[in-house]
Amino acid sequence: MTPSNRGSRGFWANVRALPSYLCPTTLVLPTALHSVIHPLLTVSLPLTLQSQFKVDWRLSPMTFSVAKFCAASAALFVKLPLETVLRRAQMAVLSSRRVLGSSSEPSLMPVVPLGAYKGVFGTIYHISVREGSRPAPGGSSKKRIGGQGIAGLTRGWTVNFVGLVGLWTTGIISNGGEDDVF
Repeated sequence: MTPSNRGSRGFWANVRALPSYLCPTTLVLPTALHSVIHPLLTVSLPLTLQSQFKVDWRLSPMTFSVAKFCAASAALFVKLPLETVLRRAQMAVLSSRRVLGSSSEPSLMPVVPLGAYKGVFGTIYHISVREGSRPAPGGSSKKRIGGQGIAGLTRGWTVNFVGLVGLWTTGIISNGGEDDVF
């Protein structure tokens, strides 16, 4: 988020510039949710299929593989909004204190305007309902309503979903759906 002509941007220079090695409290919840939700959804579905519905991957590999693909797709659409919230929380922490740079330089010189961070659910609400605008459904191109909607929260879904489809297809073709691709 900072310009490339701004001092040392290397890993060790940034680590030495940190005021503390502890995670700020505003980053704990978004980081935990972002880290836990995807593995929880993709791991719990196969376990639920085996224990509750008695679907075994050896007896019905295609059903098991399709169910895992659907779980990974659902996890993707939950993970992307959380990733947006996490990045905004990180930038809010960086912009609120003098973390990078010396005392003579401004603490943060972003390349793009920073979005507001209002807590996990507050940020999701703010992006989807209040921030920016989008064309009104069924209306003319001149009529716009507030908020970016779901599209503002799930940017990058196309690339992620194509990668997911590619992984799943490769697993089906090469192994008949028997190996754990996800």
